Amino acid sequence: MSELYGYEACPLKRLGDIRVLTVRRGNFDDEIECFLTSRPLNGPKTSDNVDSPSYEALSYHWGDSKTDHIIKIYTGEYPSWPRNFHVRGNLHSALRHLRFSDRPRTLWIDAICIDQDNIGEKNSQVSFMARIYNQATHVCVWLGGSTENSELAINFISRVVNLDDFDRLVADPRTPNEWAALSDLMKREWFSRRWVVQEIALAKRATLYCGNANVEWSDFAVAVSLFEAVEKNGHLITKSIRMSNLFNHVPNFLGEIGSLGATRLVDATSNLFRKSKTGEVLEHLSSLEALISNLSLFRASKAHDVIYAVLALAKGTNVAAALNEEGPVTTPVGVPATSDGDPTARHNKMVAQRVTRKFQQNVEVKRFVIDYDRDFFEVCKDFLTFTINGSKSLDIICRPWMPVDAIRKQDLPSWLLTMSHTAFGLRQDRSYSRKNANTLVGTPGLNKRNYNASGPSEVTGQWRFGIGGKSRSLYVEGFVVDEIKDKLPTAMEAIIPYDWLDAGGWVNRSALPPDAFWRTLVADRGPNGLNTPAFYPRACKSALEQSVEGSNISTNDIIHNGKSTVVADYLRRVQEVIWSRKLIITENGLLGLGPEKTKGRMLICILYGCSVPVLLRKMVDPTTKEEYFLFIGECYVHGLMDGEAFEIARTRNEERLIEKQVFELR
Repeated sequence: MSELYGYEACPLKRLGDIRVLTVRRGNFDDEIECFLTSRPLNGPKTSDNVDSPSYEALSYHWGDSKTDHIIKIYTGEYPSWPRNFHVRGNLHSALRHLRFSDRPRTLWIDAICIDQDNIGEKNSQVSFMARIYNQATHVCVWLGGSTENSELAINFISRVVNLDDFDRLVADPRTPNEWAALSDLMKREWFSRRWVVQEIALAKRATLYCGNANVEWSDFAVAVSLFEAVEKNGHLITKSIRMSNLFNHVPNFLGEIGSLGATRLVDATSNLFRKSKTGEVLEHLSSLEALISNLSLFRASKAHDVIYAVLALAKGTNVAAALNEEGPVTTPVGVPATSDGDPTARHNKMVAQRVTRKFQQNVEVKRFVIDYDRDFFEVCKDFLTFTINGSKSLDIICRPWMPVDAIRKQDLPSWLLTMSHTAFGLRQDRSYSRKNANTLVGTPGLNKRNYNASGPSEVTGQWRFGIGGKSRSLYVEGFVVDEIKDKLPTAMEAIIPYDWLDAGGWVNRSALPPDAFWRTLVADRGPNGLNTPAFYPRACKSALEQSVEGSNISTNDIIHNGKSTVVADYLRRVQEVIWSRKLIITENGLLGLGPEKTKGRMLICILYGCSVPVLLRKMVDPTTKEEYFLFIGECYVHGLMDGEAFEIARTRNEERLIEKQVFELR
């Protein structure tokens, strides 16, 4: 029985070394035989002082956790005795399909080239991954084995990217099967993984492989962009599929194409960097907050990777590995390793530099340290500290970004929102459908806010995390502006309860809706945070007229079966705002929207540095009798979204002073 391979056979001898796997040539069913060698990431020579070969990098999803497949790795020159290395099924399948029959192929593969059991080495190598993928000559994306329609989808892409025939292709009643096949390909598991954003974004060139078929990433990206554009501008392909007998006339067979991982990946990778003609990154365009917020639908198997997987993509972020006795000393991303001189002196020099950097991280906002030994809750606090200090904003606490099961429910503070609150959720068919409203704070990184409830104020120096027994408390400064008086039923699946009409003051149904009511339904904004179009009041009235008298207004029914595309566009905006929210009325008679869990007496507060009002529930600790607050979520209150709360607060006393306080959020 062959021995198991051990990494002592291929140590990382120098700072900045990586391993690469050379797969020997072979036919599909042959045993997979490989060599593992080390080489400097930045230098032209290997540890044996020979020219470093070029390498390709593999991007894939790990899949099933069972490592029940074996490859052979030689510990010396062939034909030395090989040793067994256990890999997962999806990686084994990738190696079979990607192996050349006539020559060796050199690949960087994370599961093999990094000792996954050595936390120090893992910290170090993960901090290099951006450069590993950017310096690879080619990135091979393994989507998995073929299915009954995967080859149809890949062949169809060449027709989609032919712009001269594109309009005819969309209108052709014979193509629904091809569009559905492309949609299925876009739902592959690889597109939902968070690490792939970095891997594909930094690639100089990439190819997607699915079974024996393949397509260039550049062609795939064009096809996805065109698919999304057609769906966004009239849902023409959805309508074509709906008319086809092949798909049982299902109204929303494709789901939300714009929310698929493939679509988001294409959009993201188009806007992350400015690159040179040779693929080198010239400028990063997105902040860490924007990446974490916008990529929330991309999953990671380890909670830490929700943050670590996008660090190297962020503007102004310096990434370093934590010091760990198990692994080599490492440098931050972007700092070349020294490859000459006395090894001992060089090592000591780098240790000194790392100790200095460890000290500096306490005062440098831009440093983010990768440390898989660190408790994930502390990593979350590191991220929030980085984000809040960098943006001077508290909007991040209104955005869902954290994995659902990363922290036990009983230990989860109210100010950390999990991905269960994201706008879209994954269906069993791997399509995405809406499950919640969009966040009111909107998308960071667009150099504008949707609202200015806290005026021009930034987060104050009072914000901090608690210490000791209160390490899960977040302290923020603000003031109470109003309270909730009444709550109306939740708009489940964006069905507008009939009771909302009376509560909103729409008594005369033959007239246009009251200004405050129709503006509340769309949070007083059009798509993408723009001002509301002039036709919105009439579209609101038309939606009522297309509903059964005295019944709830089903926005989905009118969108799919109504007679007006203008009304449908308006109702899509309504869905973005009211889905699973409650209509609220404040003590001061203002109309608004709150989260589904809005209940009991709640305070409407303005937090300095937060662009929208928030709901807090006052609590008393049963043991210490101390007052604290639960963060319920963001809210829309018509008349409080653009700084009006400050004047309201000043009128409460003769000195016209705002009664500020520091809220302890648990």
